[in-house]
Amino acid sequence: MLKTKIGELRLRNPTILASGILGTNAGLLKRVSDAGAGAVTTKSISLKPQEGYENPTVVELECGLLNAMGLPNPGIDEFKKEMEKFEKDKEIPLIASCFGTPDEFPLLASRLDALRGVDAIELDISCPHHGVGEISQDAELVKSLVEDIKPVIKKPLIVKLSPNVTSISEIALSAADAGADILSAINTVRGMAINIETAEPVLYNKVGGYSGPGIKPIALRCVYEVFSTLKNAGMDVPIIGIGGIICGRDAAEMIMAGASAVGIGTGIMHREIEIFQSVCDEMEEFMLKEGYSNIEEIVGLGVK
Repeated sequence: MLKTKIGELRLRNPTILASGILGTNAGLLKRVSDAGAGAVTTKSISLKPQEGYENPTVVELECGLLNAMGLPNPGIDEFKKEMEKFEKDKEIPLIASCFGTPDEFPLLASRLDALRGVDAIELDISCPHHGVGEISQDAELVKSLVEDIKPVIKKPLIVKLSPNVTSISEIALSAADAGADILSAINTVRGMAINIETAEPVLYNKVGGYSGPGIKPIALRCVYEVFSTLKNAGMDVPIIGIGGIICGRDAAEMIMAGASAVGIGTGIMHREIEIFQSVCDEMEEFMLKEGYSNIEEIVGLGVK
């Protein structure tokens, strides 16, 4: 009942580990797989190692998390060892998330494409607290980037969209028109918190990315708009809906807005790693109650 397909990727269920949460090594990716996820996404990887920002980098707010990590990672040479370890007993698709400059992206994507354990490549062009975020706000730059990458890879290309733009539909259309196989929406929302005792921003970087239940209405609106725009343009590009998924009803709502699968990240903080199986069980219960027999029946059902 819960099996679904996004592009060439076949998933046992529509839940996907979103990039940045528990995607740092093979052991954690395996734990998420064993916990019932339909696919996993790695932490975003760059060509060279990157340390990230100084602490504090994360703060818990009433309805989610605010973070400015600075995209710390060991670089592709070191991280590919973890992906190769995961590949040995892999049961679900592995999506490799990557970030860089427009000049770095094609080389980085081609190197990830060559790894046997990688099933798809996600471009993190939308991180709101790093210079790479500028790419996501320029439709022509996004189109040019996708056009540069597509010829050098064979595996599906996912473009992760930012909500911090004037028109997410315009960016989505540019990415799809250039050949993106799948779109994921959304990345975190730009935000900040101030400590009123010290009268200083809580995060070292001052501004960070907000995630969790508080951004679900924003994510739903973005997925709805992207799905509607692509449909009206006659483009069949699947969407991974990300933002505030905590329970099965949240997942069903996101799918009805146009997503074919859902990304789960901050939700792990609320329901721990068991969230993947819990969301699936709750979705199946809802679908049986309402008379739906498969995921495809409800994709975009709420788009009028």
